[in-house]
Amino acid sequence: MSDAVIGGGLPVERPVRRRSMPEADLRDIVLGDDELHRRLERTWATPAGLLGRLSSVDHKTVGWRYMITAFVFLFLGGFNAVAMRAQLARPENKLIGPDLYNQLFTMHGTTMMFLFAVPVMQAFAVYLVPLMVGARNIAFPRLVAFSYWIYLAGGLFIWIAFLLNTGPDVGWFAYVPLSGPEYAPGKRADVWAQMITFTEVSSLAVAVATIVTVLKHRAPGMSLDRIPLFVWSMLVTSFVICFAMPAVMIASSCLIMDRLVGTHFLQSGRGWRCCPLAALVLVLRPS
Repeated sequence: MSDAVIGGGLPVERPVRRRSMPEADLRDIVLGDDELHRRLERTWATPAGLLGRLSSVDHKTVGWRYMITAFVFLFLGGFNAVAMRAQLARPENKLIGPDLYNQLFTMHGTTMMFLFAVPVMQAFAVYLVPLMVGARNIAFPRLVAFSYWIYLAGGLFIWIAFLLNTGPDVGWFAYVPLSGPEYAPGKRADVWAQMITFTEVSSLAVAVATIVTVLKHRAPGMSLDRIPLFVWSMLVTSFVICFAMPAVMIASSCLIMDRLVGTHFLQSGRGWRCCPLAALVLVLRPS
């Protein structure tokens, strides 16, 4: 209602005409608290069923997927360790042949390092960091959900190759010349290098999302000096990943190109450099 002055100066109330607002254009201030709460719950709810949970981009659901998958790989890596210890239980044991033992050794280290240790740490970051800083969801939720499927594809790729007797056998560190084409013919070292690329892309995506969540999605009033210590640790770790993982990916790609294309990234004259990561430092060193 608005006031107007008529005749003798007495204020007279006149009704104010309000434009009708379609249902789709309702704003938060028009809705009651209960209705707003119901609509937000429906918007952010995880779809029902297995397909809904697999397609959800909610950070808690993606975090659970990361954790469950990482612990499955932990079990598989532990099985590799048990098999190796059984072979070493007594001298001259014939339980496992040399070729299979090399594959078990490589798969154990690769699984524990690249498929469990780093992913499980980032799984806790995906699940806990948004809750601790007061964000509704992690930054770039679709990117984080995509990173999980890249991680799963890399893990399945190397383990299916192992079950088909094409698993890597050059050690989880892939030192050259042992992992070069002269001493490791076939596709086993290529499988290892490709898996490294998959998992490191996944780690980079989660690291970027974690950094943006901590720096830009904090609740009002939560300054950086008030965030929990766990969030600080995940922020620092994410920055470390952003610097470290691209070097690992480039080094593994150099190894693939040396093996498949005939380049010489990891060769120095007639000899081979010690390992892909050290070779990358030498290749990129200032002249």
